[in-house]
Amino acid sequence: MDKVIYTEREMGLIDPKPGTKAAAARDFGIDLSLTVSNLRLTPEERIRQLDRHVDGIRELRRSLRWLSRASERAA
Repeated sequence: MDKVIYTEREMGLIDPKPGTKAAAARDFGIDLSLTVSNLRLTPEERIRQLDRHVDGIRELRRSLRWLSRASERAA
C-alpha cells in the first residue's frame, strides 16, 4: 500500500490543535483521515461514491428481506 502524503492544511485537520472542533471530533472517535480523503474528491466523485453506498445498502436490504421471507417459509 502506498504511503499517503498530506499537505500542511490536511495535517492541521488530521493532527488538530488541542481545544479545536477537529480535536473534539478526533477525541470522540471520528477518523479525520477519512474526512481528508473525502475532501480530496471532486463533488462529482463524492456523489458517485454516495450513490455506490446507497446501492449497496439497497442490495443489503433486499437480501435481508429475502432471508426473512425464506426463514418464515421454512418455519
